[in-house]
Amino acid sequence: MVWVLGTLTYLVAIVGRSSLAGLGTDVAVRFDAGSATLALFATLQLAVYGALQVPAGLLLDRFGARIVVTAGMLIMAGGSVWLAFAGDATTAIAARVLTGAGDALIFPSILRLLALWFPARRVPFLQQITAQIGQLGQVLSVVVLTLLVHVASWEFAFGVLAATFVVFAVLDAALIRERDRRPARSAGSPSQFALLRGAVREPGTRLAFWIHFVTPFAGTAFSLLWGIPFLTAGEGLSRETASVVFVVFVLGGVVFAPLMGLISGAHPGGRATIAVVSVLLQAAALGAVLLIPGPAPLWLLVVWVLMISSGAAASMLAFDVARRDNPLSRLSTATGVVNMGGFIAALVAVYLIGLVLDLQGADPAAYTRGELRWAMASVCVLWLVGLVGIAVESRRRRRAHP
Repeated sequence: MVWVLGTLTYLVAIVGRSSLAGLGTDVAVRFDAGSATLALFATLQLAVYGALQVPAGLLLDRFGARIVVTAGMLIMAGGSVWLAFAGDATTAIAARVLTGAGDALIFPSILRLLALWFPARRVPFLQQITAQIGQLGQVLSVVVLTLLVHVASWEFAFGVLAATFVVFAVLDAALIRERDRRPARSAGSPSQFALLRGAVREPGTRLAFWIHFVTPFAGTAFSLLWGIPFLTAGEGLSRETASVVFVVFVLGGVVFAPLMGLISGAHPGGRATIAVVSVLLQAAALGAVLLIPGPAPLWLLVVWVLMISSGAAASMLAFDVARRDNPLSRLSTATGVVNMGGFIAALVAVYLIGLVLDLQGADPAAYTRGELRWAMASVCVLWLVGLVGIAVESRRRRRAHP
């Protein structure tokens, strides 16, 4: 029951996180936003999410998952109500920031519940399943929420979303419980700062940070803001076909998740290598799309989204690395440090794409293929940075844990 409720809570949080994924043009028109301003909706939300990962971990180690996840749902409800009635871009961006703050508390709470309720050998598989079921929230965002906006109204759609968050806050407060495996706190228990320092000093935590940095950001940028515009304006797909490709992206992650979970459990020493393979496949697929003259064929776009969908599953391996090398007493803190990686990379990627579009003088209502392709190519530097980070920290971890 705890796992099912936690997974559904995460799914609802993903709906809130990606609620603008299918509404990029609507947002640009409603709030008179250019490409860089449009990117701020996602980047500031991600910035707050990333910045709050360590505080979220400290709060979890102090207060437990029930209080933290309930607070997260209520904060997301507040952000959705604010967005529903926002009258300008500044107010709407502030509402997205509040949504990001609540979202930051959800996934670390679910990871903690998995670590406390299930044997260590089962956690990698369940972690992958939880994450990918949650990602189905992206489909609900693009299909259901977008439909509500167009059929009913902006205010109605985000009001319904806010009400859903409140319902799950009540359920979480009533039903979520921790199965406490921690030693009793005493006067000699480490301070919050000591927990953070210990987590950061552990080479396994830093390796996990870079794995989480480099693997999922392309998929996050695709799903959060730029995927639909790239497929429609950039590659000439109809909105209906682009939505189908988006669903393929989400379902690809569902397929990769159990596979990587099983491999991670069976070959714990190969987790960094699996992450690197995922990155190389993502980069190769994007390169093929960007370099082909004219619109990319549909089959190639499907291959590309399948490759970037592997990134979300590969990013979960980072938490396996962190859990292996950190004691339970600071596990949530270490998880927070690790979770920052992917969202730092994602916020840079999302904003960088918007910035490159603006530098080209792109019109958000009429992007061209060339403008979008140059913008998408700009994120390749992040893969390079992340791969260097993995190489450096893998070497340091081997020295620390021969």
